[in-house]
Amino acid sequence: MHYKKLNILLLESSTEDAELALFELNRAGLENDYLIVNNLKDFKEKLFDFLPHVVISDYYLPTCTALDAYELLGDINIPFIIMSGDVGEEKAVEALKSGVADYVSKAHMSRLPLVIERALNEMKAGRHRKSVEHELVQSKERLELALEGTNLGVWDLDFMSNTIVYNKRSLSILGLPQEDAIKEFAYFQGDGVAARDHLKREMQDHIEGKTPMFDQEYPIKKSESGDRKWVLVRGKVIRRAPDGTPLRASGTLLDVTEKKENEEKLAKNKAILENAEAVAQIGSFEWQPLSSRFIYSDGFAEIFEIEKGDYRQSIETLYREKMHTQDQPYFNEILFGGREFYDIEHRVTLTNSETRILRNSGNIKHDEEGKIISIMGIVQDITEQREISKSIFNAQQYERSRMARDIHDGIGQILVGTKFKISSLEADVSAEEFEHKKEEIEDLLASTLEEVRRVSRNMSNRHLEEFGLRKTMEYLVEQVSDAGDFEVSSSIDIPDDYNMDLSSAIYRIAQEATSNIVKYAKASNVSIKVESTNQNIILEVTDDGVGFDTENNWNGIKNMKERTSLQNGHFEISSTVGKGTVIKSWFPLNT
Repeated sequence: MHYKKLNILLLESSTEDAELALFELNRAGLENDYLIVNNLKDFKEKLFDFLPHVVISDYYLPTCTALDAYELLGDINIPFIIMSGDVGEEKAVEALKSGVADYVSKAHMSRLPLVIERALNEMKAGRHRKSVEHELVQSKERLELALEGTNLGVWDLDFMSNTIVYNKRSLSILGLPQEDAIKEFAYFQGDGVAARDHLKREMQDHIEGKTPMFDQEYPIKKSESGDRKWVLVRGKVIRRAPDGTPLRASGTLLDVTEKKENEEKLAKNKAILENAEAVAQIGSFEWQPLSSRFIYSDGFAEIFEIEKGDYRQSIETLYREKMHTQDQPYFNEILFGGREFYDIEHRVTLTNSETRILRNSGNIKHDEEGKIISIMGIVQDITEQREISKSIFNAQQYERSRMARDIHDGIGQILVGTKFKISSLEADVSAEEFEHKKEEIEDLLASTLEEVRRVSRNMSNRHLEEFGLRKTMEYLVEQVSDAGDFEVSSSIDIPDDYNMDLSSAIYRIAQEATSNIVKYAKASNVSIKVESTNQNIILEVTDDGVGFDTENNWNGIKNMKERTSLQNGHFEISSTVGKGTVIKSWFPLNT
């Protein structure tokens, strides 16, 4: 026993018998403290004050019996031993049935130490058993709560009788009545022969050890209308015979109908998206640089001519290998410039050295330190659109040139002839008055002729063809200086060996920008710069005027942006109300 010293409470009217009992205990080596009482009142008082480990009571007492004292214990779990003379077998059995630990005859008091030790051991074993039972009850309750929280059903399969037991939740999932809680095993009642055959094969593979567990989704009929419900069944064989024959298996059931329906919707939406991307030549992607996660759609893979679903490569490597070298500096500036959204156009060079033009748009998320967390975006192959736009633009330019020639060679010549005819007019007016009228007509016609020539120059590229981009830009600077009440500074640091399309785009953008300044800017200072680098020619027009909201997509802005895009360039405009405007275009050389 684990008790160093026992507290023993004796309920005994005979002092001599009590002392004999204590003598036997001491002789057996049981250290003890004891109290002797001879009535129920004192017994009840000492029971709670002395806190005995064992109670020893005579059966017959002057005012009560041992059973009366035992009833006072109530729920107190301590051994109660009757030590008495001959009370008869009937009363001894009655006492034991009522819960008394044991009975010892006073004629055999030498047995008392063994009886006490056995009673204490049984009490300890009983406490342990109750503790285990309590823990089992709690575990069962926790399991039921966990299963209730996860909506899991439980099943248990006995292979020997080929019966399966379902709990209440399993019956609800399967749509079975309570009387089917125990039924013949039929491979989870899959809907249709094919489903049942599949479940049977998978179960057999697990039984034979080919799979570590049984894990399958299968359909069942949801209602009489034929709707289907999907169930996920999981389990494993938990007991086998020595020869490996399965004896018992258990597992869970889960209603996964909503998950299955969402998967089907997702698959349909994915197919629709893939079709839309294919038609519009669009691809989508997501990049998370901190985790090196880069995923993309099939449309993206087709545009960049890379393997579909091969997410091992990084977006940095992809763009470094595919993006045109002249576009990489601008792309990096846009991507890592702290923006939350970008919408740019750039070129990529494919495996056959073919150059394609892409529109690339995306949302950029940053952490508190400004590092990129993720980029989600789309790319669209606009090469064909650019070719169409360029063809339309070339046709427009041709038509404008033709109209300019018609105006110059037709209207201009007629007005010249008219001027000379009017100059020779004679009339019955005084010479002074006639001369005055003639001068007015001549001045009017001269102004008209100059305006026709100016319009002709604006509509035609003849000036560019005859004098080149540098001279034409210098002439534009002179025109702007004469047209506005502001100071003009310029830097035209370019050669004259550009192709006509590029020269025309640069001149027309500068012309549009300066025309807007003259009309609306109310500026004090204007700067016009055109400079060339190893790879680009850069146009920049700046003023310190009233500024405007660049969100307003004016036609002039659209025209400048479109002309830049047609040359595979990049257009930027920034403006602050009250502080002026900066228009900047980058054009790649040798495209």
